[in-house]
Amino acid sequence: MAKIKSTLDIVMERTRNLSLTDEEKTVLQRKELDDKVRGWVQMLVDHKYTVRNLESAYSEELSHSPGVKEVLRQELLEHIDPDTDNTGILDAWKDILNLDDGFISEAVRSYRTQADQSMSEYRESLREGLVRSGISGSAVIPNVLSSPEWEAARKIMKERFMQALQTG
Repeated sequence: MAKIKSTLDIVMERTRNLSLTDEEKTVLQRKELDDKVRGWVQMLVDHKYTVRNLESAYSEELSHSPGVKEVLRQELLEHIDPDTDNTGILDAWKDILNLDDGFISEAVRSYRTQADQSMSEYRESLREGLVRSGISGSAVIPNVLSSPEWEAARKIMKERFMQALQTG
């Protein structure tokens, strides 16, 4: 009776003589490093890692992968959200990478100032729209956060913020 082969047996049989080129190995190693660092930063953001935990993982990886500093720098930048508290990210930026966070703090302040101003303008615009439709009074408070126009404007502001971080 013939032996029934599993899918894994068939794959292993067909790929037995194949090997990765040096370029493919480099690309694979870079992807693994990117994924590892992304996981560290996500754990920091989720408060499952402290800056010390991240520093320990980073130090260990630094001896194997000298490019980890740039990967961590880029990943920290991508996780900065001007609408939330970025203390952990900025602490890692300063304490682990020994980089100045001045341009990041300034970009966050600028974003928040612009967002507050825009929100006031949208609130007033919504209030005027309500008055035109016969709804007015001191208890009427327009919900800017539910406005599609506000969401579109906020998205554009965030994209500009991220561009400023990348060029800063």
